[in-house]
Amino acid sequence: MNGKKIMLMGLSAALVLGVAAEAFAAPRHHGPRMAPEVLFVRMLKQDDTNKDGRITPEEAKAGAEKMFAAIDTNKDGVITPGEMRAYRKAKREERKAEWEKMKAERETAQNDAAKPDDDKDGMKPGRHHGDHDGKGRHGMRWGGEGMIFRIADTDENGQISKDEYMAAADKLFKRMDRNKDGVISIDDMPNR
Repeated sequence: MNGKKIMLMGLSAALVLGVAAEAFAAPRHHGPRMAPEVLFVRMLKQDDTNKDGRITPEEAKAGAEKMFAAIDTNKDGVITPGEMRAYRKAKREERKAEWEKMKAERETAQNDAAKPDDDKDGMKPGRHHGDHDGKGRHGMRWGGEGMIFRIADTDENGQISKDEYMAAADKLFKRMDRNKDGVISIDDMPNR
């Protein structure tokens, strides 16, 4: 599979699964993980400030700081489970609105005489990729407040400080830089 296909697949999946807080993947035995391709596309869209197709440590750090600030709504320097839930809910609503917009555009472009209950992408009527309220297929949780707190809340005080958040973001960067060249690029993505 070539790089363009991976990028397109990742972009499509990012609309469904790309919640920033889910980026901190747990070890395999803790449940499903976000695919690196999906995370890479999200990072390209949000953090690649010079649009060169690579994420430098500086870009990743700036992106993590921006995300921390977005989640820490009361600006007290820590993320609480309530702030995390509110952030994730807002992101789900954004994805749902984007999905509905894309679906409407597709239906307008197709302009066919299909029955109203036919769904062009093969999903059951009334069920959309983004309509999962935090659950993936088969009822599994994708990420969640508990997962990020297990990973980032190293002092286990029920809050994530900025230092803990940045340390988790740095660990994620290092894990994604598979070829250890100091940047995250398409070369770091698995050949699937």
